[in-house]
Amino acid sequence: MTEQPGVSRRDLLISGGLVATAPLLGAARSAQSAASSSPIVDTPGVHNFFMFGSKTLYVEHMPMFTEEKHMYQVILRVELPDAIMRGYRARQAGPRRTPWNLVNSASLYTLPQIKAGTLRSIQVDVYEDYSNADAAPVGSPFATDVPLEVREVLHFRHWDFNIPRPQHLTYLLFGRGGEAHLSHYIARDPDFQHIVTLRSAPAWLSRDQLAAGVEICLPDVPSAPVSCSSPLRDKSYRVLFQGRQDAMVTLNLTGASSIWYSTGNLLNANDPC
Repeated sequence: MTEQPGVSRRDLLISGGLVATAPLLGAARSAQSAASSSPIVDTPGVHNFFMFGSKTLYVEHMPMFTEEKHMYQVILRVELPDAIMRGYRARQAGPRRTPWNLVNSASLYTLPQIKAGTLRSIQVDVYEDYSNADAAPVGSPFATDVPLEVREVLHFRHWDFNIPRPQHLTYLLFGRGGEAHLSHYIARDPDFQHIVTLRSAPAWLSRDQLAAGVEICLPDVPSAPVSCSSPLRDKSYRVLFQGRQDAMVTLNLTGASSIWYSTGNLLNANDPC
């Protein structure tokens, strides 16, 4: 939820999750006050997303189990201006790959607005790095107040506290243009956020299936206890397509890149690590 250099997500939480921007402050406080008595209604807020993908850009929300407006795992296919994408691709091709991220720079909004289709363009600030310890972007923005266009809501899920944690480690698998990514299916507190880019798209999915996104589980890897580092330590794993026992395939992780892994970043009520 950080959008100003030197201001952490934790600082914003303490202050009510508001952006210290005068034109927005009064409206944000009014909206928060109106919904403060409801455990259901989301208040407009600041939302950070991690960026990944080269040919096709995806962003994933930084979720939290402790605040209603952030109780969502959300993955979007988006577009940024060509100049920003050229810089992003050039920096990502270098020897040091950092977790690029972005955050709304002007108006506050709710995540359901994106799912409902009432919000399709967001002005954002883009950062080249992110600190898990500080729960904040690192340094000055790479670009400020640029338009992000939402092209597809690939995954949108509010936590359901009536649904138990999957028995086995479960990931979302998706991508376009020969690229493929994994995102850990976040279920119950405590949990972890993990985003991975594969070296190539798996041959056992059609292009349309991959673009639409599927779920895979690793039947040989239990989902608990939560690991303090990436649980994907082997070069390949047996996986079940959508949990089907008759649809066992091999997931090749050779050359895969971990974009982000964390049990912290304000995801859990108490960081298990």
